[in-house]
Amino acid sequence: MSITENDALAARVGALLSSRGARVAVMESTAGGLVSARILSVPGASAWFDRGAVAYGGRSKQDMTGVDVEVLRTFGAVSPEAVAAMAEGLRAVARVDYAVAESGIAGPLGSRRSPKPVGSVSIAVAGPGGTRAEERVFPGTRVEVMAQIAERCLEALVEAIEANTV
Repeated sequence: MSITENDALAARVGALLSSRGARVAVMESTAGGLVSARILSVPGASAWFDRGAVAYGGRSKQDMTGVDVEVLRTFGAVSPEAVAAMAEGLRAVARVDYAVAESGIAGPLGSRRSPKPVGSVSIAVAGPGGTRAEERVFPGTRVEVMAQIAERCLEALVEAIEANTV
């Protein structure tokens, strides 16, 4: 999905966060800013969106989220362990209720350091109820993979917010 004037999923994220007085921060790698762009397409997003960043290299992921280099070395950047640590670190740094982090391999070439196929992604959401992380493999071109990652990040955020219903 590309950015549209009527992004129902991003608007749902906003409504859920607003109804709870909560805020979110996003750390993107492979999606390249699409998650943040979709969120910011919703009028009034400044009430519930704190920050979004694209951290493509390993060092930038460490700098922006405080993820331990040993986590990246041991599990790789495209792993549930790494993105969970990134989401938790971003949540602490930004002092927000929810944080989303993703890292993947968009293609068309695979990673030199990982046996994971093109389209692989790890996504995590950290919130008051804990951290959820998952792995997926999306088909398609580089841009299609990026769009699917953004969509799944927003879906995972909705799921995490709804699971922490007060």
